[in-house]
Order: sequence, then C-alpha cells, then structure tokens
Amino acid sequence: MKPVIGIVASWNEENESSVLPHTYVSAVLEAGGIPLAIPMVGKEEADQILPKLDGMVFPGGADVDPARYGERPHLKLGKVNPRLDELELYLARRVLDMGLPVVGICRGCQVVNVAAGGTLVQDIPSQVGGAMKHQQQAPRWHGTHEVIIDEDSLAFDVFGVRRLMVNSYHHQAVRDPGEGLVVSGRALDGVTEVVEGRKNFVLLIQWHPECMFKHNRVFLRPFEALVEAATNYRD
Repeated sequence: MKPVIGIVASWNEENESSVLPHTYVSAVLEAGGIPLAIPMVGKEEADQILPKLDGMVFPGGADVDPARYGERPHLKLGKVNPRLDELELYLARRVLDMGLPVVGICRGCQVVNVAAGGTLVQDIPSQVGGAMKHQQQAPRWHGTHEVIIDEDSLAFDVFGVRRLMVNSYHHQAVRDPGEGLVVSGRALDGVTEVVEGRKNFVLLIQWHPECMFKHNRVFLRPFEALVEAATNYRD
C-alpha cells in the first residue's frame, strides 16, 4: 500500500480558492506516493487530517509574515498571506511534534523553519552583501546557480552529490535555523539553500525540484526519499 503524502494547497484570499500546482502532485506520484491536497481548513479539521498522512510537503508561495518570527516588516517584504501562515505554521508544528517525514520547498522551507522557532532573511538583495541573483529569468526546469551540500548530511544522502545546479525563485531565505534543525547546504554567496532535521526526516530546500525532475532525475530524489521515510513511518 502506497504512503499518503499531504500537500498543503495555497490560498487565494481574493478568489477564496485553494490552489495546488500539479507539479507537486506529479512529483509525489512519480516517487510512488499518494498525494492528498489539504485545502484551507481550521485547526480542528487539520487535526483530523493529520493521522491519515504518512508524510507532508509544504510547497512554495508568498512571504511569511515577519511578525511570525518577531520582526518588523522590511521595506522589500513581498505579499503575505495571513490565513495560509496560520494554517501552515500550525500544521508544521504538529508534524514536527509527530515526527512525520517532511519536505519543505521554497516558502515551505521557510514556514517549517519559522514553525521551529527560526528566523528569515526578509530580502536577500538588500540584506546579504555580495548576493547573486536568486530570482531567475529562465525556464523553471533550468538551474542557474550552484548549491554546495555538506557531505555529512541527510541532503547528501538524498542527492548523492556535493554540488547541484538549481533553479531559484526566492528573495527570502533561512537566517537562523529553528530548534532541531541545521543548515546543510548554501549557495556560493552564503545564502542558505538546505536545512534539515537533526533526528527525524525533515528536508527543507529553497529551490523547486518539482519543476526540474522531468529534465534531471536527481531532483526526484527528495520526493523518493520522502516516500521511503513515509513508508517506514507508517509501518
């Protein structure tokens, strides 16, 4: 029986619609899991969904409100989504407490880090000296900068290489990792690109592998590793 992988849908406040790009669904399916979209629900409903899951994906999206990690908004802060923040931070804290296997992608990386008590760089271009371009103007499957991965890390075990050319669509990044998390990969300008759990399967990556795996199978590996960890968690 295949493991069930929850994927949190984004929330469009203006249209009151839950949105989930099919690239995440395709990646989970290709990796051997059963994707389950989680729409905008309350905490009570979320608590009923969680026991049905074997793993979780937190996808990309809007900036996390800096009030969630005790900071004032930077001048370059982008659009925030308060209802999505509320739901995802609640889910992230719950799955971390449960030890549920987790992959966080772009915003999802940042959400899980904030849920664990970490902080973010609110705007890379203005807050990181010597930063390279992290918002590419290129096809989404195309890698535009390198990430260097620590050898003694979950990320190295998953990808099997120390250097990856990744795509890049973010102006924020993890600054201080949350409790139980550690940075295990950075871009050449020092910007955090990978954060992971010290004990449980928590893999948080700043790029978008779901857009790249059809062109380079190495980017399916985080989803395959999640499905494997989710199977072990279920069993």
